[in-house]
Amino acid sequence: MTALALDGVGHAYLGRSVLEDVDLRVAPGEIVALVGPSGCGKSTLVHIAAGLIEPRAGRIARDYLRHAMIFQDPCLMPWATAAANIEYVLRLARLPRRQRLQRLSEVAAEVALDPQDLAKYPVELSGGMKQRVAIARALAVRPDFVYFDEPFTALDVALRRRMQDLVIATCAGGRLSGLFITHDLHEAARIAHRIAVLDTRGNGVLGERQLADEPRHRDDSAVFRWVRSALTDDPLFRHIHDVNERQVA
Repeated sequence: MTALALDGVGHAYLGRSVLEDVDLRVAPGEIVALVGPSGCGKSTLVHIAAGLIEPRAGRIARDYLRHAMIFQDPCLMPWATAAANIEYVLRLARLPRRQRLQRLSEVAAEVALDPQDLAKYPVELSGGMKQRVAIARALAVRPDFVYFDEPFTALDVALRRRMQDLVIATCAGGRLSGLFITHDLHEAARIAHRIAVLDTRGNGVLGERQLADEPRHRDDSAVFRWVRSALTDDPLFRHIHDVNERQVA
């Protein structure tokens, strides 16, 4: 069974190919991290997978009930308070008002938003606080699949780790599947069950590596050892820190 299947996906901008023949699978209850050099097309691929961009070629099969997406940019409605930004998706889900307020309180606590922060407008929030609102908005509807497009880059180290732990805890027991885009191999090794490497020029997935144990059972030393071994001994990860300036992704 697969929660998400990409078969032969390709895309082009203004006649220039940016992705070619990408095959990728995400199983139910699995987080797959997609890494690769900056500019190789990772963000384009996740936007295609989520249905935000129509691919030029290939097929996409989505076998989940409800998905959410967390972008690099928070994408908040500037005219609405933090609380209203989160509650908006709960209104779309047609939750009764009492349930909306309860869920709003729960998810705000999960991402470390204080009650006074919920009354603020985006212009009054720091970059990290805006991103926490965006994360809360995505998780508020309890999706069973989440697309993560480098969502934690604006957060400081401590809060970034807390948000990673939130993803790990939410995923525990198979409650969440996801495709996690990141340029940080340590982050991928903390969160993911499996890591896939996109070709430098977007020409398919070069290969995949399954990580040992469940993410919630890995300690920092195990993550550090795996990343060090991957970067020094595994040729699959040789070019993941290169920069490809043909596009922004």
